[in-house]
Amino acid sequence: MVTENMFPITMNLGQARVKLIRQANKFDKQDIIEMMVAFKNESNIPELMELHNPEYWDQLLNTILAGAGIIFIEPNKGLVMALIAPSAWCNKTLQLYELAWYVKPEFRNSTVGYKLLKRYIEYGKELKQSGRIKYFTIAKMVSSPDIKYEKFGFKKIDENWIQ
Repeated sequence: MVTENMFPITMNLGQARVKLIRQANKFDKQDIIEMMVAFKNESNIPELMELHNPEYWDQLLNTILAGAGIIFIEPNKGLVMALIAPSAWCNKTLQLYELAWYVKPEFRNSTVGYKLLKRYIEYGKELKQSGRIKYFTIAKMVSSPDIKYEKFGFKKIDENWIQ
């Protein structure tokens, strides 16, 4: 089982070591929900604007935090959230599917987003090496910045459209 201590991203502050990016837990739920609402609102996708279901979000976060996915967070700054689910091609083949990668606007010119992506990639590789998943994905929203995902080992496989 992969734990948060397997991939610590830390910073030396004198003798103290402060963990910046860490695996989220149940005490982070409010921060996660606030960032996800901001993520939705900043997406500029009209079809998403009226969607609001706190009970579903509570259930989804409980499922992910119980081990059916992962959330890495830098509290009050950003997160990356992913779900482990069967592939559309074979129900016996699991994938790690990124649901959201969000950094608050005031931290977008910092290293928060990069560190979250790096942590997600490390975790995906660990799950692949252990045989728990076959592959992991990342998505790019139309409102997201242009990043060369190929530099991080990803290859483009599709585009999604909404109507």
